[in-house]
Amino acid sequence: MYVITFYSFKGGVGRTMALVNVAAELVRRGRRVLVVDFDLEAPGLETYKHLQPPKPHPGIVEYVTEYRQSNAVPNLLDYLYETKPIGKKGGHLWVMPAGRRDRAYRTALANLDWQRLYKDEEGFLLFEDTKLGWQEELKPDYVLIDSRTGDTDVLGICTRQLPDSVVLMFTPNEQNLVGLENVCRDIRREETEGLKKKIQLHFVAANVPDLDDEQRILRRQLEAFLVRLQIKWFSGRIRRYENLNLLAQSVFTLDRPRTRLARAYRRLLRTLLKDNLADRAGVLSFLGHPTGAFTLNENDAVDLHQAEISRLYKIARRCNDDIEILEKVHIALVRENEYKSSLRVIDRVLELDPANTYARFRKSFDKRRFVEADAAAGDWPEGE
Repeated sequence: MYVITFYSFKGGVGRTMALVNVAAELVRRGRRVLVVDFDLEAPGLETYKHLQPPKPHPGIVEYVTEYRQSNAVPNLLDYLYETKPIGKKGGHLWVMPAGRRDRAYRTALANLDWQRLYKDEEGFLLFEDTKLGWQEELKPDYVLIDSRTGDTDVLGICTRQLPDSVVLMFTPNEQNLVGLENVCRDIRREETEGLKKKIQLHFVAANVPDLDDEQRILRRQLEAFLVRLQIKWFSGRIRRYENLNLLAQSVFTLDRPRTRLARAYRRLLRTLLKDNLADRAGVLSFLGHPTGAFTLNENDAVDLHQAEISRLYKIARRCNDDIEILEKVHIALVRENEYKSSLRVIDRVLELDPANTYARFRKSFDKRRFVEADAAAGDWPEGE
């Protein structure tokens, strides 16, 4: 189970829509996906037609309220539901909504004291049990969490306690930049303090005006994000898309898959999948297609290139017994002029399958082609 939170400091960037499209595409590809609506004051996941329940359904607010009243972790399955099938590859999609959104919901939400929950009522353990419950009851491949905007009481739950990865979406202006600085600092601090875990951060420029930029305003704004948020590349860019289907809350990856917007969501998904080496299909997708990451500066492009090569080494080690993946890693390393490493990968393929015709040909061909290759061209880095 791999947990990804979608967060934005300000609204209007298309965060929920991005989450829904990524979730739908995952399910269409056969994954088991749970989406969780933690935008409690302005929930919206279940308003998309592919995620709608047959009737108003209890969710996070009722779940936490029941825990506080009974002092016991409630039955998780009572607070989520499964949607209608999507695609033909056996994927499943569950929704844990914010709640029923009736008068009782509003009263319960107003009475939730998150600080007291964590300080006096073992709220941390509640959500650790919740995460374990997701794993045991549903066995999802992915959990996608929609986090509320701004600096809220539940921000730490969504961006630090629960996720393996956080997608930080923003329109490149000063308001978003100032807000994200503190959020990023707190998330990064978890690696050395708090939970002692590294949370992967993905920065996605969204709702970007699709206009001529003769004065290079967009570039300057994006460069400010790079510098002040201490990042070297962006995981995606989603340009503003004018289409009336947005009003109908279409899921573009399903309903309009050939549009520019659907392609942008699929590029973002490929970038997110590369972090989860436990997802074999995701690894194959990464090996077969470039990610949607982009840089603004030549030096940062070099760093991104090296990071992608490092990812190939990690895949080769993690999937050391998977011939199909090793063959694709070999091709990618050859493409990147990582000659010696490519030969080591093909040697591993021959260890697993000595009669492998492809590997025997490639080894013979590569040795003749690369025998004079620079010794520094691709030896395995220490510590990868």
